[in-house]
Amino acid sequence: MGRLLVEGDRQIYFEHYPGTGRTVVLSHGWGMGCRVWDNTVARLTDAGHRAVIYDHRCCGQSDKDFADVSIEALGTDLAALCQHLQLDRPVLNGWSLGGAVVVDAASRLGSNVGGLVLTGGATPRYTQGEGFPHGGQAEDVAATVAALRADRVSFLKSLYFDGVFAKEVGEDVKGWCWRIALQASSGADASLGALAQLDQRSAMADLSCPALVAIGGQDGVVVPEIGRYAAGCLPNAELVEFEDCGHAVFLEDAERYHGALLEFLAGVAS
Repeated sequence: MGRLLVEGDRQIYFEHYPGTGRTVVLSHGWGMGCRVWDNTVARLTDAGHRAVIYDHRCCGQSDKDFADVSIEALGTDLAALCQHLQLDRPVLNGWSLGGAVVVDAASRLGSNVGGLVLTGGATPRYTQGEGFPHGGQAEDVAATVAALRADRVSFLKSLYFDGVFAKEVGEDVKGWCWRIALQASSGADASLGALAQLDQRSAMADLSCPALVAIGGQDGVVVPEIGRYAAGCLPNAELVEFEDCGHAVFLEDAERYHGALLEFLAGVAS
C-alpha cells in the first residue's frame, strides 16, 4: 500500500498487488472505497494478473479535505497513479462514477492504455441532454445531493439496502457496502453533483482501445440505456448485460462477471 501526493499536501491511498499478467486498475463508485473491489482483486491475482486499487479524493483512506473533487481531478489522479507506478498499458476498470473517472484518465494516458472496462459506468452522460435521451435530469442530481447532505447516514443506508442491488446479495454484503460508504467525507458530495453536467461523448468516441461494458438489466442507479449507448459510442467495445442484476454486477453475479472480465483480459493484446 502507499500514498500519492496529488494536490498540495493532500494524498490519495492505493494498493498494488503483483502478478505476471495484465495490470488492472480498479476505480470505485461515488463515495465508496477500494475495499469494495476486494473480491475482484482476489479473482484477478488468482489468475496471475496485477491489480491496483485506490481511494478517490475524500473517500476511504485518502485525505478527506480536498478542494477539487471534479471528475477531471479524479481522472488526473488516476492517470498520475498509473504514471507513478510506471504501469505499462494497464486496463482501467471503473464502477459507476468510476466509469467516468477511467474515461477521463484514459484520455489523458493516450496510447498507454491497454483496455477499458465500464462496470455500470455513469458515462458518457448521467443526465439527459441534446441527442441523449437517457438518464434523469440535472435537477434530480441536485435533489439527490441535497438529500444526502441533509442526512447522509440514513441516505447511504437506504442506498445500499434498498437501491443498489436488484439481485439478493444478503444483509452482510449490503452492510459492508454501507460501512465502506460511511468512510467518505462530505467533500465527496461534489463529485456526485458533477455528474449533472458530465458529457464524455467526444472523449469516449476517441478511445480506440478494446473495451468491455458490463451493465445490469435492472440497474436503477445508472439506467441500462446509458451503458448500451456507451458500448455503441466506444469504437471497439463489447457489451455484456446481466439481465437480473442491478447496479453492482460484480457483487450480484460475481461468477459470471469475473468470468467475462478474465475472458476480456485474455483477449487484450500485450
